[in-house]
Amino acid sequence: MRRFYNLIAKMLIVTMIWIPFTVQAGMIGTDQVITSAQDQQNRDKVLNFVSRTDVAQQFESFGISAASAKDRVNAMTQEELTKVAGQIDSLPAGASDGWVWVAVVVVVGLIIWLVWYKK
Repeated sequence: MRRFYNLIAKMLIVTMIWIPFTVQAGMIGTDQVITSAQDQQNRDKVLNFVSRTDVAQQFESFGISAASAKDRVNAMTQEELTKVAGQIDSLPAGASDGWVWVAVVVVVGLIIWLVWYKK
């Protein structure tokens, strides 16, 4: 039994010499933690947006499956995710995105033109 312990001790000595003990520890800054949390929050925001039923239906009308859209979101870089998440917040809540005002201006202009030249 003593021989077995001697063999184990020699093997431990050899492995301690061969395996380097270069462990580095460092402080993690608050900015790194916040950035990581914001990146994950942006990814979740975009994934939740893609998972909505109305958005999934719109993707399907374009020929893109919901699973493919989620895969594309997962493949995005952090800069792209930040940009898209910022655009989600700035999009209008309703269906109007400015074309309604253009149509109103055209209709009002047409009415004014018809009234002016029909005199």
